[in-house]
Amino acid sequence: MADPSYWIGMDIETSVTMLVIGLATAVVSVCLFFIFMCIVQWWYSPRMRVFRLGGVTTLRQNLDYTCTLCQNSMEAGEKVRTLSCDHVFHCGGSVKCEGIDHCLRTGPMERCPTCYRVPHPVPWKRTPPPSPPAPTPSQGALAAALPPLRLPLSTRDLDEALLRWEQIQKLAEASSSASLHRRHPRTSTSDKEEVLPLPADDEILPEAPSSQ
Repeated sequence: MADPSYWIGMDIETSVTMLVIGLATAVVSVCLFFIFMCIVQWWYSPRMRVFRLGGVTTLRQNLDYTCTLCQNSMEAGEKVRTLSCDHVFHCGGSVKCEGIDHCLRTGPMERCPTCYRVPHPVPWKRTPPPSPPAPTPSQGALAAALPPLRLPLSTRDLDEALLRWEQIQKLAEASSSASLHRRHPRTSTSDKEEVLPLPADDEILPEAPSSQ
């Protein structure tokens, strides 16, 4: 007959082994979860979102228009980024211009500073257009009503950019409501009522004689 202490020892070893395996599984699961969250946070970080936009190329010749951010010319040998809206800006940052990347990463909204559209990914080495795209009527009205965008370099500049964006939204809502009102005019009840014309003098019927 086997010694009972042998079975007790086997049970203890089995319990310890199962406990170690469970703790190791829990630690590995937690580590994998944190690694996954770090990868997700890195992938959706402002730097990676700007990197995925693409459109970065080195100019082989001077462009006939200037960068909207710094109002300086874009010359051959400089690195530029072309957004999905075909607006071109300096890229990478330099003494001449901080670049569109800095503006998109630190600004209150990741939109094109010229047309205020949300940029979408484009091919990495996209050739800049020979001339800037013509603004739409709504964009022209907003650009005329508001001052040019500045790079947000401080908290005050960020507040000004947020206030400016609220003004853009209000102007867009006002223009859309005005166009809707012109398309579907409001009719009142008095306009719908038809005014019956009065009979002419020769159409007035004589009164019936009263019975005596």
